[in-house]
This record gives sequence, structure tokens and C-alpha cells, in this order.
Amino acid sequence: MLPLRFLGLLVILFAAQAWCKPAKSSESVDYIEDDPPSDYNDDDTIDDDDTGALEEPPQIISKPQSIHVRNGGTIYLHCLLKNAENFAVMWKKDDEFLYYDSNPMNADKERMVRLWNNTLVIYNATLNDTSNDYECSILNKPPITIKHRVLVSEQAPIPSTSPPTQQHKPPLIQVIPAKRVEVNVGQNITLGCETRIEPISEIKWYHENERVHNNVIVTGNRITIININKHDGGRYQCLIENGMENPPVEAINVVVNYAPEIETKGKWVHTGLGVESQLMCNVHAHPHAKVTWMKDEKEVMPKKGSIEIKGNKTRHILEILHTEKEHLGNYTCIAQNKLGRAEKTISLTGLPSQAMIFGGEMTKTDSGLILKWQLESYSPITEYKLQYRCKGDDNWTILKPTVTNGKGNQFTVEYKFEGLEPGSYEAILMARNDFGWSPPSKPHMFVGVYAGEQAENVKGSSSSAYRFALDIATLFLVVSSYALSL
Repeated sequence: MLPLRFLGLLVILFAAQAWCKPAKSSESVDYIEDDPPSDYNDDDTIDDDDTGALEEPPQIISKPQSIHVRNGGTIYLHCLLKNAENFAVMWKKDDEFLYYDSNPMNADKERMVRLWNNTLVIYNATLNDTSNDYECSILNKPPITIKHRVLVSEQAPIPSTSPPTQQHKPPLIQVIPAKRVEVNVGQNITLGCETRIEPISEIKWYHENERVHNNVIVTGNRITIININKHDGGRYQCLIENGMENPPVEAINVVVNYAPEIETKGKWVHTGLGVESQLMCNVHAHPHAKVTWMKDEKEVMPKKGSIEIKGNKTRHILEILHTEKEHLGNYTCIAQNKLGRAEKTISLTGLPSQAMIFGGEMTKTDSGLILKWQLESYSPITEYKLQYRCKGDDNWTILKPTVTNGKGNQFTVEYKFEGLEPGSYEAILMARNDFGWSPPSKPHMFVGVYAGEQAENVKGSSSSAYRFALDIATLFLVVSSYALSL
């Protein structure tokens, strides 16, 4: 597959030399009917890594009531909640349990009805309904409670000079199962919206400001997500289309729990004695993972003036302020939550880094090629070893490029290949310092060219053809340098 990539890149490079510029499309499509709800707010989006530990506590926002009604009247006892979607709620009168969430626990459930918004309605009130202890409780630790007083009498109540109790109408849309839902990765979940709006022309579902994708099954006023993954979490909205200028919308925040995942920049961190070293791993998990660093099967602990361990929701850093020889070695970043565990190992080393090819050019006489590598070392480089061979050969030719001083911890290596026979070659570079040899560079492919004397003997169109061949060789060099550095 590699030659095909080279061929494609060569075509692109030649096209670029012709100064071709792509045409800019003037067309744009705007589907008005698919625009997201106008009241969408990015600030309400649930972070994948949010544990919920900083959520506001549940509250009862209704006030205690003292209600006096005549026998046969209707009583509304309010218990409106905030941040209580994940808590059970109980209604009771004196020592008699009336409702546990929406489940009736009394024999008079046809007359005492709990509405979806947790309001308790008592129809056809009787004298026996009188009590100073109608209690609505959020079953938290400790419980959060509100108490109402009800007096039912034979006579009409004395008119009150206080303003009437505000009657709370049910909202236009009720979400199912709750406004905030937690689910483990791999599970299925169904979300729904129920409404008293009529008529309804369509219910549209959005996920993070975009119409839901094909992996979501839409059935009437419900959607089902199969085999949910962490990217399916976030804010879902259902919008009721009924011809209104600002159609009503309601949201459900879905939090997906998943095992830790660790990312690192690489397997190696190159350092030197006396310098500051930093190891880092990025951890993604929900709930948040506990992160520890291990070396030689022992946990690395902070040490004042020597070792610092820092971390936030995702980024975790082990910092060695003054690196000594005993600090070198393998460090393991371990992340664990209730759903699983992950780990990755990083090697802190004083060796030179792996050399990377970064350039190549024809010699001034067009008789050879110059290849350039870069590498990193915090100790002086003492030796280079460059080995190359023609493609298909078993034996390597070993060369010793000249060692030059670096700029800080950055070193550049150049070598001029001359007198090579035409063909394809590969080269590998290694560097050595006081700690040892670097890992070998990735094999770099390049082509040999004709000697300069042969080029001078080519006249007219043949000379142009030769120049074209040299251009091909140079382009091949650049392309292969780029491709092998990926």
C-alpha cells in the first residue's frame, strides 16, 4: 500500500506546482425545519467526566400551607421539587403512608391522587381528612420535609384577606424517565416526552444541538439508544411542533458511566540529570477515576522539594523537580473507578530520543542526496551510527556521521550520499550518549541518482528528461520523509 500513497502524494505535489487553486463552492443548504431549538444553552451541557459531586442538593420549593375547606371540597397540597429527579418522594398523613413516588399506599387512592408534579389532590374532602400533619418528604439523608395543615368543616371557611394560594399548572411537556438519567456504557435506554398540547404535527428530537442520528430508534414520542457509548451522553431535547412560532421544548441530561481510558503522548520521556522531568497521562472516565503512579511496584508519593503530583478532572502529572539517576525507570499511571481499571507505562530515560527524518535535498552538483535527522538528548552526543542498504540486500553499510554540538537539547545530523547506483535505498540512524544508544530511527526510504558527469553528457530533450528524473527523485525523497514520519 505504501507505493500507492507515494504516488498519490506525488500527484498532489505536481498539482501544487501548477498553482492550481480549488474552486470555492457558493452553495449552502439551510434546512429550516431541522434547526435546533432556539432556547438551547451550551452551559447546560453535561460534561462526560462530571461525577455529579458538585450538583445542587435537592430542594422543596413549595411553602407550607394551612387550608380550610368545606366538607366536599377539593384540596391541593403542593410539593414542588428542584434537583430531586434521582430521589424518591413520600407523602403521608400523620402515621399513614399515602404515596411512595407515584405508587399509592392507601385504600382511598381514587379520592387522594398524586399528580405527576408531586401535588397531592384530595377530592370530596371529608371531616376525617382534617390533620395538622400532611407531610411530603424527599428521602435523602437526612430527609427533606414540608408539612401542610388541613381543616375540613361543615361550614364554609371564613374569607381570608391574604392572597389566594397560587395553583401550579402542570407544564406543557413531561420528560420520561427524569430530567437527569445515568446509564452504564453498553446498556440500552429509552427517553420520552408526554404533552398535553393538541394537535401535534411532529415531535423532533435533538442531541447536543443536532438532530438525533441513525443509531437512535425513534418510535412516536420516544427514542431508544441501543448499546450506549460515552459519546451518546449529553443533553437530549424533544421539541413539539404544532404550528406555534416558538414551539415548546424540554430536555433530558443523559450521563454515561464508563471505565477509565488513558492517553499518553508516548512511551518515552527523555530527560537528563539535574533537570525537571514531567510525566503526564490524560484519564477519561465517569465517575471520575482514582489515579495513582507506580514505580518498581511501589506507589510514588509526593515529596517536598523533590516530587509533585498534580491532577484535575482529566490531566494527571508526576513532576520530578531535580532528576537524579535513581529517578530513571518505568512509571505506571493507573486509573480505576467502579466500572473498571486501566494503566499505561511511561519510561523516564536519559537515552537520546529516536531520530526523526526532517529534510532532504539534492547536492549542488546534482550528484547526490543530503539527508537530515533531528533528535533530543539532555547529555552530549558522543557517537552516531548510520546504516544503509539497497532495497533487497541483506548486508548494511555502516557509516559514522560527524558529531556536532547541539542547540540546548536539540541535535541535527546531516549526511551526504554520493556515487550511489540508481535504485531504492533505506537508512537507519542511531545516537549515543553517556546513558547508551537511542532506539533506531524508522527506516527512511530514498533513491539513488546518476552521477553528475553522466548528467553533463545528456543534451537537449534528454537533459530535460534527466532534470525531470531528478525532480522525481527529490519529490520522492520529500514524500517518503513525510510518510515515514507519520
